[in-house]
Amino acid sequence: AIQTVKAALQGVDGITKLIEQAKGLAASARSATTTDRAALATQFNALRTQIDQLAGDASYKGTNFLASGTLTVEFNEAGTSDLTISGFSATTTGLSISAAAGSWATDTNVDAAVTQLDAALTTLRSNAKTLASNNGVVTTRQEFTTELISTLTSGADMLTAADSNEEGANMLALQTRQQLGIVALQLSSQAQQSVLRLF
Repeated sequence: AIQTVKAALQGVDGITKLIEQAKGLAASARSATTTDRAALATQFNALRTQIDQLAGDASYKGTNFLASGTLTVEFNEAGTSDLTISGFSATTTGLSISAAAGSWATDTNVDAAVTQLDAALTTLRSNAKTLASNNGVVTTRQEFTTELISTLTSGADMLTAADSNEEGANMLALQTRQQLGIVALQLSSQAQQSVLRLF
């Protein structure tokens, strides 16, 4: 989940840069000739294609939050604690960025494009905040789970792991008892044989 969100956020950064470039083209079009405006409009439309391609490429393991993908992250083995992360459409259609109207022949055409680009940036930033917030939740839960695993492992070790010094001392004591028992049996056997020799 963390990597999927990171891929989406990197995609948002890339799309933001492309939109800023498109705004730069629109600003240039204001002071350009009609022929130059048409060329800038063509470049603008090429940037729209790049935005769509970048949004399509921002996936991780088949999930793409910039193509309205969703992912449910389960935080416990019972599946009772989870978070569903929902993406959005970061394509030009989803962001409502239309092709350059009228090859930007008039200032009205250019102004319409700039308005759409500004709205697209607002949408991108809003959705990026939501993704970043979800990423924060997942990261916090990951840290909690890692610390909980460490605590549980430590507790299990205290219940099951033996103290090697104590166990070594116990084994030595058992070996000593066993050797004393063998010596006692030998002495007892020798004593019985000595008694039998008297007769």
